[in-house]
Amino acid sequence: MEQRLSLITLLVDDVDEARKFFVDGLGWTCAEGSETEIAFFQIGSMALACYARSALEAELGSPVEKGPPGNIAIAWNGRSPAEVDTACQLAVAAGARVLKAPHETHWGGYSCYLEILGGHMLELAHNPFWPIAKDGSVSLSG
Repeated sequence: MEQRLSLITLLVDDVDEARKFFVDGLGWTCAEGSETEIAFFQIGSMALACYARSALEAELGSPVEKGPPGNIAIAWNGRSPAEVDTACQLAVAAGARVLKAPHETHWGGYSCYLEILGGHMLELAHNPFWPIAKDGSVSLSG
């Protein structure tokens, strides 16, 4: 597994409020592909997502507790579902706990969720709509 992260996801109760904070408040540009339950922002070679807590709870099939100062799920994107499977095996072998096994997603990708040290979440995903450059960076503009 390459030493890199692709996406930082902030769980929020109101995506529109988060979008307004970043767009209206900070002058950022919301990327195409953003919707009611999620807003994406290109941040250098990485991306930031504001994801509705209720949407993640529905995806996991269980509640996600709020904790000070809030929940963050970090993500790593692979170039294929096979890379996700391999990375998942490596993470589990290193002590991660599977929250949701690798699976095809409702948005056309492939992902899994793991609990890593400190109780944080790590999503391992293949997103066929986000090409990954040779240096491991993702681009929200395709």
